[in-house]
Amino acid sequence: MLKANVIGLLAAATLGTVMLSPAMTLYGTFGPAFSTAGHAAPLAFTWALLATVPTALSYALVSREHPSSGSAYAWTAKATTPTAGAWAGWMVFLYYLLNFVIQPLTLGLFFNDLLTALGLPTGYFTYAVGVLIGSIVPACIVYRGIALSSHGALAFLLFEVSVVVALCLTIVWFKPLPGVALSAEGFHVGASVGGLPGIFQALIFSMLGFCGFDVISTLAEETKMARKLIPQATLLSLFIYGGFIIAGVWCLTYSDTPEKLKALAESSGMPITAIAKTFWGKGSIFIVLTGLSAALGIAIACSVGASRILYAMGRDGFASSSFATVHDRHSVPWTALHVIFLCGAVGPLAVGAFIGPYKAFLWFCMTTTFFAMVTYLLVNISSLLLFRDRVLKSPTSFVLYGVVPVLGIAFDGYILVRSFFIELWRQSWADGRSVLVFDVGCAVLALFFLQKRSVLATSPVASGAIAGD
Repeated sequence: MLKANVIGLLAAATLGTVMLSPAMTLYGTFGPAFSTAGHAAPLAFTWALLATVPTALSYALVSREHPSSGSAYAWTAKATTPTAGAWAGWMVFLYYLLNFVIQPLTLGLFFNDLLTALGLPTGYFTYAVGVLIGSIVPACIVYRGIALSSHGALAFLLFEVSVVVALCLTIVWFKPLPGVALSAEGFHVGASVGGLPGIFQALIFSMLGFCGFDVISTLAEETKMARKLIPQATLLSLFIYGGFIIAGVWCLTYSDTPEKLKALAESSGMPITAIAKTFWGKGSIFIVLTGLSAALGIAIACSVGASRILYAMGRDGFASSSFATVHDRHSVPWTALHVIFLCGAVGPLAVGAFIGPYKAFLWFCMTTTFFAMVTYLLVNISSLLLFRDRVLKSPTSFVLYGVVPVLGIAFDGYILVRSFFIELWRQSWADGRSVLVFDVGCAVLALFFLQKRSVLATSPVASGAIAGD
């Protein structure tokens, strides 16, 4: 079994904030969001936050009543059927796994930027070295237990936040655009270069920026007073991060001319590096270092979340029982972590070699967001079903158990259909359609697998007991 009562509110909130990652959101998603929404990029991130709030509340409410390392997987099973829960589990696992795969890939990109800043040659080989570092370093931390994982994640978070704040303050102070004053222009649809469709394309990346707070729910069986602290940590990490990231995106839209920013966004590297050079010169190396730091921090959080989901599914018979194997000394899902770290190394190397590292980064970002939206949709549906008997008991209950999940279903469902099945399908095969085909294909394969698999173990609804709660 996982080791109970190991971490508290700060550690749980830290892992959630690290997976949200202020630095990596600004570094990785600002560019593609700006290329489609222009100066309206802050509006896209604001919409993303508003669309995420109902889902976060649903996570908090269900976690309070049904804490489990299985998270959305266990809740969907309890609200519907074990088979539906198992399908949800595979969607959640793919969400965390692919989010993890992005991190070694990102570290490979920033590793090349670091070598370039040092005047050294770069290429696919150096990118591959960065990818391996991005898989090995988190593994050395996560394999040693949840307490060390949270401490390591906090160290990475504090470093990256300090540098991001410094860069944003520098941009605001110097305002490099002659004759252009700081304003609220970025919060109007009219500022979008692509109009409303451009904002919905940007939402694919801005929603990814708000994916991650949910990893806190997978820590329920290792957290002290989980019924109280898990909901608190979920909302705390989201709202602190939300205000920070919207302000950061707004600052970056003033870092250069729209034409220059769009060109940077469509280049083959991370735009943030060039932006930092404009203001800091050689000091821009700190941006590269925080890129490396952020990738490692997110990798820790993602691997923790993915392994706990796979652990719960293996424990309940919906995946190989070997995934439920826990290390005797470190109390971590040993075999599940093997699979995750192997994918983290192989995925970026294979896709990066085929379409190029930066395009591979964008591809995995879009793929991850799809599974995140499906996961959030399922959690809101589960919340509505689990608490249906409470909806009409009082006005407060009507809002919390009725209005909140319905809003979550509406927001997540609309974004899923509009941003993916409509806007993404309009893109080329490499830039959009292949993502949708892959995502839907994985969802269908998961259903086929579950239909063929004979479930002999208990239903996951019985597997969420929390020691010391």
